[in-house]
Amino acid sequence: MRIRTDINVMDFLRQVQKCHSEVLFETPEGDSIALRSTLSQYIFCTIARNIPLLESGSIRFFDRADEEILKDYLCD
Repeated sequence: MRIRTDINVMDFLRQVQKCHSEVLFETPEGDSIALRSTLSQYIFCTIARNIPLLESGSIRFFDRADEEILKDYLCD
């Protein structure tokens, strides 16, 4: 799934903390950033400022229920 580029990043990361399982941001190069980790959240904030990089990545869920928690931040 792709993440929208017009999100409030801090609100998004707060919602990620409500997820039951791991949520990953994956880059086209194959890097995975675990968004529940504080260090990874810092890295994600840097990525979110670079719109082309944010657009090129994707979100991966391990629990389908977590997709529902973050649905407002995802592209259709």
